[in-house]
Amino acid sequence: MIVTCPACFCKYSVHAETIGREKLVRCAMCGATWQQSANNQERKQHVLDLAKWTFFWFAVFITISTLSFAKNDLMKIWPSITDFYEALGIKTDSEKSFVIQNLSNFFVIKNNTLYMGLKGELINLSDEVKVLPSITISLKDDDYVQKDSRYKKIWTHNLSYKKLLPNQRVIFETELQSVPCNNLICNIALDAL
Repeated sequence: MIVTCPACFCKYSVHAETIGREKLVRCAMCGATWQQSANNQERKQHVLDLAKWTFFWFAVFITISTLSFAKNDLMKIWPSITDFYEALGIKTDSEKSFVIQNLSNFFVIKNNTLYMGLKGELINLSDEVKVLPSITISLKDDDYVQKDSRYKKIWTHNLSYKKLLPNQRVIFETELQSVPCNNLICNIALDAL
């Protein structure tokens, strides 16, 4: 067991059998004497260990409670935490809020320049009025194209509407100039608010 001097806090390793039930001990560093009990020291250590574990589990409880019950507030403050919830398989309101449907692409020539366009519908699936996010569109060549001639373009499209009512849909259309006609991969994402 560890015995600690109450005056200078010097620590000594002593066998509990040496002290027995209670013994008068003296500190070799400062000369202070005190009554040392083997049971008292073990009880203090047990209470200290219990306090440490109680604090640890309280902190775990607070963290889990905050992540569970303040999920929407956390996502507003820290949008990237949505990825954490999705990795755990927990549904978030952002997943239920909007959906893009009826997406199609088209090519058009304007002033002897080729444009690629995207057209689709953004739908508010929630039961409340929602502020519309920006739509980020990225186009890139597939992986079979040589690295030297790879094409990559990312742009953001802001919708003319600012808010959508529940179950309301808005049609969006965007165009990009000078796009290759084949082997493109398109990715569309809604920006976090």
